[in-house]
Amino acid sequence: MKPLASIMAITVVCAAVLYIGVAGASEPDSTTMDTTPGPAFTTVDGKITKIEGSVYTIQSELTGYQNQGSTTNVSEMKIYVDQQTKKLHGDKKVGDKVRAEITRGGFANSIQ
Repeated sequence: MKPLASIMAITVVCAAVLYIGVAGASEPDSTTMDTTPGPAFTTVDGKITKIEGSVYTIQSELTGYQNQGSTTNVSEMKIYVDQQTKKLHGDKKVGDKVRAEITRGGFANSIQ
């Protein structure tokens, strides 16, 4: 009976670690996002689906050439936009297609 109890204990510990890891990987909220410009981390292309104050939700779609243009992955991310963000082509609104250069913490250095 001891080996079975050890296996069950290991399984429970592994499940707890996995749960904590997944829960900890959630999207940052506006209090943990970068609120000042910094080094560019990546560029995101997509459509604005929501604007809540300075936080824009961007939905991006990745298409695969092997799937003849069909959508393979849809993801949402939040970016922080303020007066320091370079807004090329004016202010943005929900429904606009945009390209934003963002920092690791989600601050939009520029949005067009």
